[in-house]
Amino acid sequence: MTLQSVANSTAMLVDNNVEPFKVSPANTLHEQFPLYFCATLADTEQQKQRIYRLRHQVYCEELQFEPERMDGEEQDDFDCRSLHVAINKCSSDALAGTVRIVTSQFNNEQLPLEHYCSNTLTNTVLAPNNFSRQHICEISRLAVPADIRSRALLSQQVDAEVNCNKLVAISLYLVAQILCLRAGRIHAYVMVEPALARALRRVGIHFVQIGQPVNLNGLRAPHYLDVRTMTATLKPDYLKLRTMLEAQLFSKTKHARPSIALCYSAKD
Repeated sequence: MTLQSVANSTAMLVDNNVEPFKVSPANTLHEQFPLYFCATLADTEQQKQRIYRLRHQVYCEELQFEPERMDGEEQDDFDCRSLHVAINKCSSDALAGTVRIVTSQFNNEQLPLEHYCSNTLTNTVLAPNNFSRQHICEISRLAVPADIRSRALLSQQVDAEVNCNKLVAISLYLVAQILCLRAGRIHAYVMVEPALARALRRVGIHFVQIGQPVNLNGLRAPHYLDVRTMTATLKPDYLKLRTMLEAQLFSKTKHARPSIALCYSAKD
């Protein structure tokens, strides 16, 4: 299973109304990616507002999972205690994708999975309440706009930028793992389509399903990941891509460790 073939599978799962096409060998994609895309941590309110607008475009307008908002920004109560990351196009600085890492400091700060799906969990050993609140998080609100999804799948021109479009969604999962690990949030949760979880597992992201699928922005199931295992389980091409993303991310933000404690407001 090559880097490109699984990237293609992931892109199809984001938007399965189009057909894949054949692409060039994958062994240079990790070298090509930083020429077209850059991972950044959203530190300012202006950066976060850009992310909220992209989420509105994807979740409210394109996929119609959420109702449209008057201000054109998709937000919820979990955003104030989340780390937000984006992947930008190098050529224009336009957003190519985003994901957030929801954190919890106190017992009354539930993760989205706990809030919406706690009664569907079948593997109680890996449930969030078995771990310290300071060590858990949830990867959520991954959003890749239609122009990136469709260009990755519809274009008949085989070139490096098109190939790299296919890696945006996977790169967001890799960046999320980097941030979780650096922040000490080693027990990560995600609501994801079972088919996508299987595709990601083939490249070394070993999500473990811990509950039954529910209809939450599509049919999704709760999954668990010990983020410490990924550097050992990732396939070589993806490990190279992860290394590149980590260098890219922290060379720009200059953060050795995300200061996520700053976003907490609730008290135990």
